[in-house]
Amino acid sequence: MFNIFNKDIPENSGVYLMKKEGKIIYVGKAKNLSKRVSSYFSREHNDEKTKALVKNIDDIDFIVCNSELDALILENNLIKRYSPKYNINLKDQKTYPYILITKERFPKVLVVKSTKILQERKGEYFGPFPYGAWNLKNLLVKMFKIRECKKNMENVADRPCLKYHMKLCNAPCVYKDTEEKYNESIQNIVDILKGNYTKIIDVLDEKMKTSAKNLEFEKAIVYREQKRELELNIKKQVTELRREIDEDIFCIKNIGDIYFIYVLNIIDGKILGKEFYTLNTQEKIFEDEIIENEIIENIIINFYNEYNLPKNIILDMELLSLKDRLNVDFKAIFNRKINFIFPKINSRRKELVEMGKINLEKEIENYYNKKSILEQGLRKLYSELNLKRFPIKIECFDISNLQGKDAVASMSVSINGKKATKYYRRFKIKTKDTPDDFQMMREVIERRYSKLEIDEFPDIILIDGGLGQINAVGKTLEKLGKNGASELLSIAKREEEIFKYGEKIPYIFSKSDEALKILQRVRDEAHRFGITYHRLLRKKRIISSELDTIKGIGVKRRDMLLKKYGSVNRIKKLPLEELEKILPKKIALKVFELKRGENN
Repeated sequence: MFNIFNKDIPENSGVYLMKKEGKIIYVGKAKNLSKRVSSYFSREHNDEKTKALVKNIDDIDFIVCNSELDALILENNLIKRYSPKYNINLKDQKTYPYILITKERFPKVLVVKSTKILQERKGEYFGPFPYGAWNLKNLLVKMFKIRECKKNMENVADRPCLKYHMKLCNAPCVYKDTEEKYNESIQNIVDILKGNYTKIIDVLDEKMKTSAKNLEFEKAIVYREQKRELELNIKKQVTELRREIDEDIFCIKNIGDIYFIYVLNIIDGKILGKEFYTLNTQEKIFEDEIIENEIIENIIINFYNEYNLPKNIILDMELLSLKDRLNVDFKAIFNRKINFIFPKINSRRKELVEMGKINLEKEIENYYNKKSILEQGLRKLYSELNLKRFPIKIECFDISNLQGKDAVASMSVSINGKKATKYYRRFKIKTKDTPDDFQMMREVIERRYSKLEIDEFPDIILIDGGLGQINAVGKTLEKLGKNGASELLSIAKREEEIFKYGEKIPYIFSKSDEALKILQRVRDEAHRFGITYHRLLRKKRIISSELDTIKGIGVKRRDMLLKKYGSVNRIKKLPLEELEKILPKKIALKVFELKRGENN
């Protein structure tokens, strides 16, 4: 069975693909991938189908998305593409809303969510419309007076229903001579759902102007409102979900000898899948820009020796220098003109490039988190640095401060090369405001290790810094009588040099070397964890310094104000009359004067 602890699942929105022997057996979406996937393995399931699914999982893949909406559409498309075994059972044959034009005399317009109905092909389908499908359908039915009844249209009814008298339906159940006009209305709806809405808008605009000219103002208002709803409602949905786009999003990153390649495939404006692979050049060529461009050029060309060519290929702006060469190459090799697009402004394509980059980083992280690669990196650290103990547990320290203000220290932990967040610690610096990082580091090391038994020490204590920082920590440990309890290392950010306590010459590793990556990851985690805590303390200090300076506002009153209005900035914008309703007049005036003092 799949071991969730061997997989680092991101906390982003996205889609997860559960596999058995390489075959996708279930596709799901989540607002938080990590929490959702973990829930399958962290508790017992009563549902036999879910038990069977979990039992059969031997791997999980994922695609990070920019939003829940993107994840929803992608999930739907992947289910249709792969027909996973357990989706049919577990999803209760539900899909996302489509609009159906029924295949019958005097067709109806319906919203459907059943995969069974979709498979039966009872008419023409449009979508999916993950938001506002019912509003869209109701607008179309009302605008074109489409029937909603279940009557057999081959029969002639005795009399029309109430909707006919309300002018919401032309009663085709009674008046069969309206069939030609009714079918024209259906064709208009089809055109709109295909994205051809401009003609309808122009017709409504003309009718509105003609009615106004003939002093038929009620009709003019109806046409105006129909036009407005069409522009605001239908136009937005159709252009987002029905545009014909066939393109690939290429994201490439070079780390030392290894190139990581991630490709998102987009058809009809929807993400249908992804490809991820690596290329090891076996040479240290990453500093030569000319050679690197040639390699990236070949990566893109070779990809399309195996996959179909799209209309457009989207690349990051950083690769813009390759545009002319790629145009020439693709024309010569594939005899096809491809549009190479490098989005530089905020747009849907720019968002997709950013989404691709996020996925690429996650794939790179997973690549380096593979057990075999981690073991290789740990063994290299052990041998190259001549360590006394195998580096199973690493504790890393980082200082975060702004000119000494709200200074904090953070400790991240790595076990067997992977982050172990439950052991993370953070420290509020007690040393008086000072920009002396060395003194702050001495304080934290003393607080962490002074009461710790020797057998509780990690295999490596890692410091973010150079010789100065590592010497300060080394002397502190000597003072505590704990020197030699752990290997003491530091990592200097500029050149990523590794220093070992007691040695002046640093160790240099290749940028793609897993030994270095293990230390970099735990260092970066310490920095991230510390910055988060630093920002929290700074925010609290700003709130405290503004409200607590006012005589008459204690902790209880301050918390009441913040709970009611959310922030100090909002409180400062309140009119005096509003403040006097919740505070005594003298105190209200002092709060009100906070803003005036700021402006002066």
